[in-house]
Amino acid sequence: MRGLFDKRLSRRRFLSGAATVALGAAAAACAPPGTSGTTSGGKKQLRILQWAHFVPDYDTWLDKFATDWGTKNKIEVTVDHITNLDLPSRMAAEVAARSGHDLVEMNSQILTYLYEKQFVDMGDLVDYAVKKWGQVLPLGEKLAKVHGRWAGLPHFYIAIMPQMRPDLIQAVGYDYKKMKTWEDFLNVGRALKAYTAKDKLGVGFGTGRPAGLAISHCNDANHNWRAVMWAFGASEVAADGKTITVDSPEMRTFLKFAQQFYKEAMYPDVFAWDDVADNQFLGSGQGGYIHDAISSMRSLQGKNDALYNAIELHPPVAGPARPNGISMPDANVYAIWNFAPQANQEAAKEFLKYMMDNYEESFKQSKLYNMPIYADRYKTNIFPDSKYAVMQDYHGDILATLGHPGPPTYEAIITQTTFVIPDMVQKAVTTAGDAGVQAAIDFAKGRLKSIYKGVS
Repeated sequence: MRGLFDKRLSRRRFLSGAATVALGAAAAACAPPGTSGTTSGGKKQLRILQWAHFVPDYDTWLDKFATDWGTKNKIEVTVDHITNLDLPSRMAAEVAARSGHDLVEMNSQILTYLYEKQFVDMGDLVDYAVKKWGQVLPLGEKLAKVHGRWAGLPHFYIAIMPQMRPDLIQAVGYDYKKMKTWEDFLNVGRALKAYTAKDKLGVGFGTGRPAGLAISHCNDANHNWRAVMWAFGASEVAADGKTITVDSPEMRTFLKFAQQFYKEAMYPDVFAWDDVADNQFLGSGQGGYIHDAISSMRSLQGKNDALYNAIELHPPVAGPARPNGISMPDANVYAIWNFAPQANQEAAKEFLKYMMDNYEESFKQSKLYNMPIYADRYKTNIFPDSKYAVMQDYHGDILATLGHPGPPTYEAIITQTTFVIPDMVQKAVTTAGDAGVQAAIDFAKGRLKSIYKGVS
């Protein structure tokens, strides 16, 4: 996903974060109380923990936005940024200590189901946002509303979509605007992989221009293969969030497709890719298409404008079970710790109201990376630049999140952070035929049984 920044994250750090989440939750009951809500000089405080945005300019804007608000309201505001994959371990530590920050913005791993008892009720803030911007999109409600209570305030999400080279696709005899299904993407990818002529940019590769989708321990792999899996009607768990469903006809069909797609349409060396690798693949000129956030193409802007101008975005890809397509975005949700001092909790709510008053500005500062999570914002044109016009319709039931079709439970989070789905796909594509499919299903079933053990 990353393209506008240089931070690389290891698998070890991702997995340690997931493990620390569990330890933090277990330790919460016997932890000491938090600190007071004022500094030694008697000034009110608000301590914010944010993920390090993929667009650095957004963080620069947010820091000034927050401190200016604090100055105006005589509140000392501090904003700390850490990587999205480090947030779970930091949150676990704060729950264990019942101390730390007051307001936390979660990205990708939305831990509302894990910490619902440690989060302040945000119903009043959601009502405030809804009056201004319309109903929360289903994606936001699914992530932030737990057991009928708003454990967080939905803020925005990050669209994940195909980024394509229409010039190359036309060169192999297809029209990218007529590509609707994953079967279409397979056919085009097969032709692109065999294409070795120089393109209009003067780039030529003996290995063709294949598709580039990670099958590895990175966030992109989780997004991409879930989108394909759901399009085929397969899932890891049922709508009840409890019943394991990997051993199904739909899953076997999906895994057979993954075998074919990897062999015939994809760049082969994707098993060690991180979240930057597909950006680099597209940026090299070799990639025919990838499936990622817009940072991939935006990172080329001003650096390689010829290639940037040659890339187009595409709507969600359809499959047998989802004729309108389906995609898995990253979402952002704000939450307030209930062990934060009462004065800080009140300050956090006032700040979030101010954020919602300035909702439009946050999108501008993110360079279109942030997507509104409230319905009325889509009644007017958000994306005047025709290059991004397809994003106007990236909302509604074409979006799903971890645990789909069930809720994004703690077990669903662990399934995601331990990369069960990418590992299942890797087992399928590295062993041919039905044997590979069966090995993949057996692996996933075993892992999910251990994760969902005791869930009832």
